[in-house]
Amino acid sequence: MTFYSCSNGQKTLAEPPKVIKPDSLINSYKFIEPNISVSYDSNFFKITQRYSNTFYNTESYEFSYERDPAKNATIHINADHPIEYPPKKERDSLMLAGIQEIKSTVNDTFSIVNIDKQIRDINGFSCVGLVGYDKLSKKYSTLIEGYHFSVKDNTEVRYISRGHDLEMEYQILTSFLSGINSYSQSEIDNEDSLIKSKYTVAVTPTTTVIDNFKYRPMTFVGVVSVNQKLEHKISEVSLSGSLGQEIFSPNESGQVPILTNDGEKGSITKRGDLVLLNSFGKKVKLPFTFTYINKGRL
Repeated sequence: MTFYSCSNGQKTLAEPPKVIKPDSLINSYKFIEPNISVSYDSNFFKITQRYSNTFYNTESYEFSYERDPAKNATIHINADHPIEYPPKKERDSLMLAGIQEIKSTVNDTFSIVNIDKQIRDINGFSCVGLVGYDKLSKKYSTLIEGYHFSVKDNTEVRYISRGHDLEMEYQILTSFLSGINSYSQSEIDNEDSLIKSKYTVAVTPTTTVIDNFKYRPMTFVGVVSVNQKLEHKISEVSLSGSLGQEIFSPNESGQVPILTNDGEKGSITKRGDLVLLNSFGKKVKLPFTFTYINKGRL
């Protein structure tokens, strides 16, 4: 259990989408467990859903395309651990075979307007797409699927849109895929070791109660920080309690106000994690403990 203190038939011509060039207009970053990061412009793309598997430590995210809401375009990206994979030529042939199967679904109510005849390579992703038309609803839809297999990652992406221009839809997907990077386990471990050796965690008692805490029962209030100059972004502090973990968010000074409300009197030892983000956005946990004397509610 986790608590949070603080995720008429007339056609109009839509504005052509603006292609986002790599490394420009990037203002948001998201690390997707276990091994990839996405850099993107939040004016164009927004996170709408997050799915996680805590057993396998994997995540999936769904992004919406904000530039042209009429498209109702979404990008679903799923990250997984690296696996043994067939050669690229064999993988691509299997994807093309799947496209041929889709052709067999054409009937009196559904037709294919445009379809890829060969695999497209976008930032290492093997992609294939099509535009279909539903004759009953008189609506178009675009589907593009892409896969990226390497010794670092096993990533799948699916783009769905109401658009009908396959090349234009690819422009949107390309601008998104250009911001994806994958990381090996050794790169992740090196960052983890660097941060853990760089910082020591400090818990300082305080009598200052922030607004979020004013109406909460508490037996201890304090601030979590690091003793060294902070060169990484703090994500959160998780503090273990009898009901699970409570999550506390940092303030603008790079400190994290915390509180506890313990029933036992006397000497109390608490355990928690200060969570920092490494250079590519992955969370690194710094475990800590502190002890205080519980004299009752403050």
